[in-house]
Amino acid sequence: MENIELKELARNNLRGNWPTAIIVWLVAWILTDALTGQGGKEAADYVWQNGELIRADNGPSSFGGLVSFIVGGPINFGLAAFFLKLVRKEQVAAFSDLFSGFKYFFKNFILNLLIIIFVFLWFLLLIIPGFIALLKYSMAFYIMHDHPEIGAIEAISKSKEMMDGNKLRLFSLWFSFLGWFIIGIFTFGIGFLYAMPYYHAAKANFYEDIKWQHSSL
Repeated sequence: MENIELKELARNNLRGNWPTAIIVWLVAWILTDALTGQGGKEAADYVWQNGELIRADNGPSSFGGLVSFIVGGPINFGLAAFFLKLVRKEQVAAFSDLFSGFKYFFKNFILNLLIIIFVFLWFLLLIIPGFIALLKYSMAFYIMHDHPEIGAIEAISKSKEMMDGNKLRLFSLWFSFLGWFIIGIFTFGIGFLYAMPYYHAAKANFYEDIKWQHSSL
């Protein structure tokens, strides 16, 4: 699908579900970014990390950062679970889905830890390889949701396989939201209450769109 189609689907998915989607994203942000004090960092860094559910910092430096580090994996899983249910319409997406990742706490914790390590190592080389790594690993939590029986390494491998030939497409989708992210910055974060649920719904549709290419998924 083209970006315009993915975004139209996202808007349709969110119709009647905006309040829950906003609360889910806001709570996820509080638990993964606000606790660490990352909200004061560069806006572009903040947007990208939330957009891809990745935090590539040097690790927790405070109690809040430690809490964020511990719950980051399960919360990222739960965010993926909520928006997948939203776009699939098979089940009613509920706020409680945000915490569904705690059922597989250890796997999600390891998955998040490995992604942070791998992305950090790629960024040590150059910025571009680091961003490519973010794109390669971006489907891992969706895959873990659909296949909770697999391990973290396998989820990362399957994400890399899925994103082969699709990295530019995902970057293009993210870039198409840049205007909304800028609005979010200039409205002191208020605009993100619209932009981020909208982006996550579009990204979940992107996952659904490319999943058919891989018989193992």
